[in-house]
Amino acid sequence: VVTAIFDNGQVRPIYRLPLIDFVNPNGLTPVDGNAFQLSSEAGSYYMWDAGVGPAGEVSSSSLENSTVDIAEEFSNMIITQRAYSSNAKIIQTADEMLQELTNLKR
Repeated sequence: VVTAIFDNGQVRPIYRLPLIDFVNPNGLTPVDGNAFQLSSEAGSYYMWDAGVGPAGEVSSSSLENSTVDIAEEFSNMIITQRAYSSNAKIIQTADEMLQELTNLKR
């Protein structure tokens, strides 16, 4: 429930926030950023009040915490890049060895 606090101190609920559950959420069409659009692949949808049903709940006054650790992912990227470079060097060396073997055969 979205609650309004007025200048005179009065507190009043003004809106119930619905949550939508789709039969196939992967069928939604991405629009921009984190926004999605209904498509026929998404199938039918069910509307629930927040905190009721399988759709979950909304936490007020909370910040979203990303599940990605930037430092760890950057380290993983460097490790992957080094592994790629090493593998490229191995392929280059094997190619040179095969080329030399071909030259010896002639």
